[in-house]
Amino acid sequence: LDPSWQQPTTDLFAMADGGRDELCYVALGSNVGDRLRHLSRSIKSLVHLEGVELLRTSSLYSTKAQYVSDQPAFLNAVVMLRLSPGRLADLQGLLSDFKRIEDDLGRRPGVRRGPRVIDLDMVAVGQRVLNITEGQYPLQVPHLLMHERDFVLVPMAELDPKWCHPTLSGAPSLADLVERLKSGAANGPAGASLDLWPVQVLPAAGGLMGRKEGALWRRGEQTLIMGILNITPDSFSDGGDRFETTAAVQAAKEMISDGAHILDIGGESTRPGAAEVAVEEEVTRVVRVIKGIREAGVDATISIDTRKAAVAKAAIEAGADWINDVSGGDFDSAMFDVAKEFLAPIILMHMKGTPQTMNSLAVYTSVVDEVGDHLLRQRRKAEAAGVPSWNIMLDPGIGFAKDLEQNLTLLRHCGELVSRTQPSPMLIGASRKRFIGSILGEPDFKKRTFGNAAATAIAIAAGADMVRVHEVKEMAQTAKVCDRIYKVPETS
Repeated sequence: LDPSWQQPTTDLFAMADGGRDELCYVALGSNVGDRLRHLSRSIKSLVHLEGVELLRTSSLYSTKAQYVSDQPAFLNAVVMLRLSPGRLADLQGLLSDFKRIEDDLGRRPGVRRGPRVIDLDMVAVGQRVLNITEGQYPLQVPHLLMHERDFVLVPMAELDPKWCHPTLSGAPSLADLVERLKSGAANGPAGASLDLWPVQVLPAAGGLMGRKEGALWRRGEQTLIMGILNITPDSFSDGGDRFETTAAVQAAKEMISDGAHILDIGGESTRPGAAEVAVEEEVTRVVRVIKGIREAGVDATISIDTRKAAVAKAAIEAGADWINDVSGGDFDSAMFDVAKEFLAPIILMHMKGTPQTMNSLAVYTSVVDEVGDHLLRQRRKAEAAGVPSWNIMLDPGIGFAKDLEQNLTLLRHCGELVSRTQPSPMLIGASRKRFIGSILGEPDFKKRTFGNAAATAIAIAAGADMVRVHEVKEMAQTAKVCDRIYKVPETS
């Protein structure tokens, strides 16, 4: 476990006047139908309960079925809730509400520990020890079997590695319990396997809108290629190339054929000095293209590249899945509300000022530390606004309020940023940026392909999860070779 994961959790404890005693950890699981949508809807239901506040979620994990192993893999997560005094006084009533949510989402009686649409388990409440046997729903906390379940321990340890089990000998921490299982020092249930340890997954679709099926990508197995599709007349390297809907839809098809996983569609240039585009015009530009892509049968993940909440909302309603906000949520305070409402994955980028002012603000004492601090702050803001942590991705903002040397420093220390901001996936967007042209002595943006490939390879070697690129085919080939070197386990 990366020790940097502890920092956001510590801040959350500071926010809670009662400390850990009022924190409730709930394990979510689904292995039937659209698993992502089931977990997303359970989040919506939990936050509507009286006296319950969502503080943070873990990442999403794909886990092998255990106990009854002949069933599909599960999608699992753990959420951290803060409970009111009234809720803390009636935990059985809270458990009853969990059961009602399961029923509302379609869970029906079946094989014990077999397939289920949704499962909500109360794993722990602070350091309380309870064993209530009477009533419709008996309750035991901590959960009797949590210590042997990797699908609970791994996501819960991401939230609070220092939480200690109050009834096990020696009061081991979650980090200790994970290590015991992973090392083989403790036994897991039937069907568990160290060769099939929980794998973090990224949501390729929105939790409630977007594509019908909530597709998932296994993190660390491939670099995701985000193809840039600017619907602008003035973007720095391709302004006007695909402004018309027909040309944009054709370009989207070609990008997917060339290896793009994500289409990043923007209707406002954010190049240095670019003027702001009115919301109505930006919506008109992007919505027609998104609808055209969906009507053409393209089922790729679509990201809306915008700083404006109204544009993001309109794009998602038209068929987009992700939000890519170059301001990291700072430009429009309602952006996090949109991400929360639709449970849409969101990329938060580091930037200073606006496109008109950012070049004058490229001043840092330590660009790596300051960018890392900013990304963690924005992540905490998004979480505090109710955005599930599993939907948050980060971007250091290469070329935004950074000069040549600062961009190089960020790429040189990209691995440090990736490690420090775990477990959030990292996007790097260096394609065709001015610093590459300066190094190459190449003023033509479209003649920097080999420089782009070098930056792409460096980002992948450092552990970046996604690269945002103009030349999809060439960068997909670059990523494929780098992935074989850096992401495929050695066989000998």
